[in-house]
Amino acid sequence: MYKLAICDDEKSSAAEAAELLEKYKAAHSGLEFSVDIFYTSLDLLGAMEKKVYDIFLLDIYIDKINGIELAETIMKNNENAHIIFMTSSNAFYKDAFRIHAAHYLEKPILQEEFFEAMDRVCTEEEEDHYLTFRESGEVHKVLMDDILYVESEDHYKRIVTGDDSFLIRSTMQALQESLDHPQFYAMGVKSIINLKRVLKITKDSVVMENGKEFSVPRGTYRSLSELVLKYTF
Repeated sequence: MYKLAICDDEKSSAAEAAELLEKYKAAHSGLEFSVDIFYTSLDLLGAMEKKVYDIFLLDIYIDKINGIELAETIMKNNENAHIIFMTSSNAFYKDAFRIHAAHYLEKPILQEEFFEAMDRVCTEEEEDHYLTFRESGEVHKVLMDDILYVESEDHYKRIVTGDDSFLIRSTMQALQESLDHPQFYAMGVKSIINLKRVLKITKDSVVMENGKEFSVPRGTYRSLSELVLKYTF
């Protein structure tokens, strides 16, 4: 799932971008998006303290912080972010090129041009799905297939991969939404496992590739074992 932020101080322009995105989603049923809309740069910057976005649709003329300055701040915090500018002026082409923006759309935005811009940032990762998150001020991007499981540790959640682990401040609900793929299975309310990385399953427990064991919730063994077989072979 791609996490996308729209930032435009004109509500009508933000709504038009959101409408174009809905049309793009309808034409690309294999892609999923979560979308947040902001009308000031400060609101977006505040949200970025809690959430890592993959794609940004930015107006150039927003408020005290223009779209170019906002994009520079975004890229300093997340070099993997994709920036698409939406503007009524062509005066900032050079700046957009300098910061490696994915596209520069002039208003009124044509559907064909919008689709082309989205294709640039989505199709390159269509086969490999990633989870992007922030840990200790650093942005990490890991392949979802590399994730073994997620465990709750009070207000923090530990994401364990085959080679590493990360402790992030988040909710299980937010992570479940980000790990919105059938291979991820919630083992109750405190853990999520990757069915592709299960080593073995018994009526009592699931053993992951690193030896970590999880208790099988009562009454779920048959359905869970069938899912494990589905994603293991």
